[in-house]
Formats: sequence, structure tokens, C-alpha cells
Amino acid sequence: MVLLFWILFFLSSAFLIFIILLQEPKGGGLAEAFGGMGAETFGVKSKGVNRFTLTIAAVWICSAILVHIW
Repeated sequence: MVLLFWILFFLSSAFLIFIILLQEPKGGGLAEAFGGMGAETFGVKSKGVNRFTLTIAAVWICSAILVHIW
């Protein structure tokens, strides 16, 4: 069971890195995220790739917690 959690953890982290590197840059980085354009980065306009990235990140966090607990 622990091996399954470790495999899920490493696969999700590799996949998360790959997905993040595929995304198009939006400009200002963190300065834009917390400035006036923050709603575009994290909020209303997040579509396909952003939701998929969020899903993979949630899998990564859950697998990290499960690896830590077990």
C-alpha cells in the first residue's frame, strides 16, 4: 500500500512539472498574480489547463499527505 502511495506521489509530481512547463507564460508572474490582474490568474477565467493543473496538484498534495501518514 505504501509503495502505491509513493508511485502516485512521484508520477503526479513528474506530471505536474510537465504540465506547468507546457503552460504559456502570462506576463508579470507573481507581481501580476497579487496585483490588479489576480482574478485572471487564479479566478474566474481559469479554464482547461488551469483546472487540470489544479487537479494534478490536488492529487500530489493528497498523495504527499498519505505518504507521510503511512
